[in-house]
Amino acid sequence: MSIRVLIRDNPTRAIALVTPTHALVFRHSQSTADAVHNGSLSSLQSAQSRASMDSQTAPRCMVEFSALNSLDLSDYRTLSPLPVHGTLGLITVGYDVFLCVVAGASKVASLRPGETVERIHGVEFYCLNSSQHDSIMTDEIDPYASDPYGQNLSRRDPAFEYPCLDLQKLLSNGSFYYSTDFDLTNRLQDR
Repeated sequence: MSIRVLIRDNPTRAIALVTPTHALVFRHSQSTADAVHNGSLSSLQSAQSRASMDSQTAPRCMVEFSALNSLDLSDYRTLSPLPVHGTLGLITVGYDVFLCVVAGASKVASLRPGETVERIHGVEFYCLNSSQHDSIMTDEIDPYASDPYGQNLSRRDPAFEYPCLDLQKLLSNGSFYYSTDFDLTNRLQDR
């Protein structure tokens, strides 16, 4: 299945994973009040208890799954020309929220008819709440370059370190697998 990564910068930053029929839209939420107003928190009481737990507001994200014909994607532009095979999820680094997508994978096994396993060769991280990291991956850092010592010293800028670089290298080293057909964590006998 073909998945495109689109981004909208205004009025609020949003990233959409778009298939031919549906879209999964990720938006950063500035506060719990925004999340309550947009309907992403189930009750005001839970929102108030979450807000009181931390004095500084932790980053939040709203996710919307919709049919493509019910969305207006005219304000979106293509974020990456890389093919996307799926998403690994969201991660918060400091006060930035990143969406991790599988950008490179290859089929390595077929256990039973309709059950395939794929090896991850590349991942990309896209920041939901800041455009500061948008050009970093394309301009300054090559996470797939082979470096026998893992240093990549020639490309590191001491003033600004890409926050997901080490995680990107780890997930892209070829030792992680996934399946879109079944749960890899269950034994064959349990399925």
